[in-house]
Amino acid sequence: MLFIFLPGHLVYTFDITAAKDHDKNNVKIVLDIENAKCSICLNLWHDVVTVAPCFHNFCNGCFSEWLRRSSTNSRDKSQSAACPQCRTAVQSVGRNHFLHNIEEAILQAFSSLQRSDEEIAMLESYASVKSNLVLGKQKNQSRKRPLPRPSDESDDSELPCPQCGTEFVGFRCSPGVAHLQCNGCGGMMPARSNNSIQQKCLGCDRAFCGAYWYSQGVNSSHCSRICNQETFRRISQHDISGLPETLHGGNPFEKDITERCIQQSGKTLQAVISEWITKFDNKELDRSRLQLNNVDTITSRTHLCNHCYDKFIDFLLYWFRVSMPRNLLPPDAANRDSCWYGFMCRTQHHRPDHAKKLNHVCRPTRGNP
Repeated sequence: MLFIFLPGHLVYTFDITAAKDHDKNNVKIVLDIENAKCSICLNLWHDVVTVAPCFHNFCNGCFSEWLRRSSTNSRDKSQSAACPQCRTAVQSVGRNHFLHNIEEAILQAFSSLQRSDEEIAMLESYASVKSNLVLGKQKNQSRKRPLPRPSDESDDSELPCPQCGTEFVGFRCSPGVAHLQCNGCGGMMPARSNNSIQQKCLGCDRAFCGAYWYSQGVNSSHCSRICNQETFRRISQHDISGLPETLHGGNPFEKDITERCIQQSGKTLQAVISEWITKFDNKELDRSRLQLNNVDTITSRTHLCNHCYDKFIDFLLYWFRVSMPRNLLPPDAANRDSCWYGFMCRTQHHRPDHAKKLNHVCRPTRGNP
């Protein structure tokens, strides 16, 4: 019996039995369903594809449509599209047959996750990834970063970490020091567990180098591949000027209502977010809907990457909306009934009439007394 552990909480178990030469080999896969969902449509993968170098997974149709829109909106047609989940430049994408088998096993165990025929047909009409695709300018691209050199040194040698061979702020990597690869830029930094500067996002447990290199006085003038400080910082230091595209599960009608509610309050978006961050710090909010890791230990001083920060904003604005009295909502929103499935409704993602007719910024009530 072989155990395959995939990232996330180990909640669901599937047994797949294969016959070979009359002997049965049992393969047990332990998987959290949340880790088998496309972060674009928020449903179980359909015809799953994997992008590189970050190895995030999406529905073929969802990613193909994302790729098409990225190409349409980009001025530089040769530039790689950004990963919808972490914003890393996508170098290649291909269908993932191993995860496709897992997708089928999940659907056999949980038929309720099966999409409608209409939605599957729509996804398949969008799907354009038939084989491995290489995107953007990838020829002769090196993953190494140049070593910062003194002005009198003309050597063109390269090292993967600026502190390998060169000392910054009293620190120099020893030959055997462990390194972390940044999930944003792909560059390397020394793993310094005893350092006060956070190197991993508490929301997703992935490494990001922006805060570390900023603390070391290293910037893009020293290294060709290094994250900007804005990509990974404390919650209280993030600036927000617009609502995330993923707000309220990507439902544009709910996003528009929230935007009008904020305007009607007479406060800026930043002021509203700051007010609800205070409520969060004071533990006035139920954190069960916050789709991040380590939710009990997150505070305004916690470092989050931009993707996790968007999820955090979605969480805060959910509570902003559900806490608002009905009489203060815009008239077209105040008169709507709530969807039985609330924010978990899948129909809202492919039926605009349903998304607009019913309120989805609410808890699911289907099956509750």
